[in-house]
Amino acid sequence: MKKSVVFAIFCFCLITVSYSQSVKQESVRELIKVMKMDSMIIKNIDAMIPAMVSQMQSQLKDDAAKAKSEKIIMLTIETTKEMSPKLTEMISNIYMKYFDESDIKAFLDFYKSPAGQKYIQLTPQITKEMMGEMMQSYVPEMQKVLKAKMDKLNLK
Repeated sequence: MKKSVVFAIFCFCLITVSYSQSVKQESVRELIKVMKMDSMIIKNIDAMIPAMVSQMQSQLKDDAAKAKSEKIIMLTIETTKEMSPKLTEMISNIYMKYFDESDIKAFLDFYKSPAGQKYIQLTPQITKEMMGEMMQSYVPEMQKVLKAKMDKLNLK
């Protein structure tokens, strides 16, 4: 009899946890939908293309290498876009791991708000601008500093 009661309690707890995870997972899916994450991933990739191409091409000397590098970038972008659903699922699993139901609800409240919608709308543009600035200013400066440090240590 005691074993039956313990087993019933165990089953109840298991069902409760399972239901809670299911509700949380649905909330995460809703969050990803509200955030328009699948299209945001593609827009962010598209926003990074010019900076990536410019940076790579500035380091290449001959036209054949530049053409090849552009094809490689385009293939990488195309493949990333094709794999976007897997990326979205991966993000969902990570959100499940780190955020509880109340966090996800707070995110949903924000992203459904006018400010959250503005954030979603402007993120690709902000990313594009940041990538452009990084590629034009930060990366060349970092390369110079890194080269100087390597030269100083004879690490050519």
